[in-house]
Amino acid sequence: MKKSNNIFLGKKILIYGLGKSGISSYKFLKNKAKVYLFDDNPKIKVKFNKKLISSRELLKTNYDRIIISPGINILNCKLSKFLHKNFSNIYTDLDVFCSFYKNERITITGTNGKSTTAKILH
Repeated sequence: MKKSNNIFLGKKILIYGLGKSGISSYKFLKNKAKVYLFDDNPKIKVKFNKKLISSRELLKTNYDRIIISPGINILNCKLSKFLHKNFSNIYTDLDVFCSFYKNERITITGTNGKSTTAKILH
């Protein structure tokens, strides 16, 4: 069997932020890598209580990859010092999915204008 060289397979991954993109990344990667979850939002903590790691535990672990949700400002968040030290290991949800699907694609993201942009490109 051909060995895969995907940068996420079998790695120790931290997902910071459990909004829609963080949850999607977790669901996609949970059987492909060792995934740790962190979110500092109290509402999220209740929902994922058993799967979340504490900030103390987070700082003791070395991660191969860190996936940041798009709404997190890495310069001004609870983990900004940690993220600055690990900047070269930071990826987005789009990096995850693109690494598994090497087809030529255009990804349209954002809050407004996705449908219009897709129609124009079509």
